[in-house]
Amino acid sequence: MRTYYRTSIILFIILLTYNSYLKGNDQAIELGLTKVNFSSNLDGWTTVTESEQIRYGEWRNNNPINQVGWGGGWGNWGPTVVWENYKTVTSNEFERTSFNGEYGLVIQSIDPFVPSNATQYTPKQLGSYIVSPRIDLSRSGNDHLFFQYKRDRELKLEVWLSKNNESYLGIWEENPSRYINHINVSSLGNGFSQVRIDLQNLLIEMGKILINNDLEDSVISPENDELYIVFVAYDNANRRIGSLPNTIDIKSIWTPSYYGVDHNNEANIEPEIRLEPRTERVTVLGKIGETYELQKSLDLERWEVSHSFTLKTRSETYPLSYFQEDSKRTQFFRLKHKP
Repeated sequence: MRTYYRTSIILFIILLTYNSYLKGNDQAIELGLTKVNFSSNLDGWTTVTESEQIRYGEWRNNNPINQVGWGGGWGNWGPTVVWENYKTVTSNEFERTSFNGEYGLVIQSIDPFVPSNATQYTPKQLGSYIVSPRIDLSRSGNDHLFFQYKRDRELKLEVWLSKNNESYLGIWEENPSRYINHINVSSLGNGFSQVRIDLQNLLIEMGKILINNDLEDSVISPENDELYIVFVAYDNANRRIGSLPNTIDIKSIWTPSYYGVDHNNEANIEPEIRLEPRTERVTVLGKIGETYELQKSLDLERWEVSHSFTLKTRSETYPLSYFQEDSKRTQFFRLKHKP
């Protein structure tokens, strides 16, 4: 009976973990997300490393506290360098790996090199980065990011976003204090945790914060067709010899569609205009290279051309004030092909 009871508990835990895994994948599929495929390569993701020069060695302090030297004066006290060395350290790259047949990513800690007799060293953290291909947010109004991860204590993991692959904004770290209403973390019971990030509403909240701090140029529209997701792993560059190796494992990454994928029906794209009242922005969507007219009306009967656009990307975003009149009267907008 006891053996049966113990077996039942183990089976229940396995089923619970498996069902949690399936539930996460099912949710991602329902949201129209695409699973990153690391089965044969990095699926367009790009790794970036950092390097730092680390100084380390043995310093001895010859200055007894509050002790006066010969003749009543202060002696020439202070730290003495017994020996020192320098080493240029480079963070490791994210690599493909397999978790019981499911492909994902692993990052290894930096090889230790500081000997035990070193009393001082330069404290530095090095980042390892893996950057997604260009992601298109303009094709859905409910974009999310899902991933599962497991990490050892000495390494840290963060997620950043960028709209131009040049400047980056952090959106997630463990025990986050920001954007918590748009982030859900659940334990899968096998050492992994699943993170679900509501990109759509997180970007809206982030946009309001940036605008309130006069950083409007940094706003990432939730309708933008150019977004880059970055996983960042931080490690201590000054690892002592004998330190245990550490890793971060990441798998089951689900993202919105890559830009340009499944655009076979590009010729049939109908123009669309989306208003974002909470961030006071307007996004114009249509076919790249096509010219559209933004028309406005006060009564839905008489329309006049406000602006004309030739789209260079799938979507372009503007401040709402760019189209509004000084008066506070209600206005209606529509987007049409330019005749």
